[in-house]
Amino acid sequence: MAHTSRDMWAETISSEMLFRHVRRSGRSYREIAEDVEGELTKIAREEKRKRRDVDAVPRTCSHALIGQLVRGQAKTVHELRAVAIERALGVPDGDLFVPKMMRDARIDNRQTA
Repeated sequence: MAHTSRDMWAETISSEMLFRHVRRSGRSYREIAEDVEGELTKIAREEKRKRRDVDAVPRTCSHALIGQLVRGQAKTVHELRAVAIERALGVPDGDLFVPKMMRDARIDNRQTA
């Protein structure tokens, strides 16, 4: 999953696959979250080098979010956070998450004239 878009989301392909990769890594959710934050820092540096908006890159990832993704309680994350999770687990980009376009709630609530 190349990071060409901004402010997009990614959806887990399968929480069971994510669980298998987390279990195979032998690390805790907290350790994985720390590695994800390191990957997000690398992505931010890369974005800065390309003269893109660094503020669009999330900086944190909680161990609770990792747990929610593994248990299937959370289905979507920020696209760049998904890339960082895949890299932290040593999985090729696009194996655990797929980009998803999220509609703005304001568009759904418009009334026609």
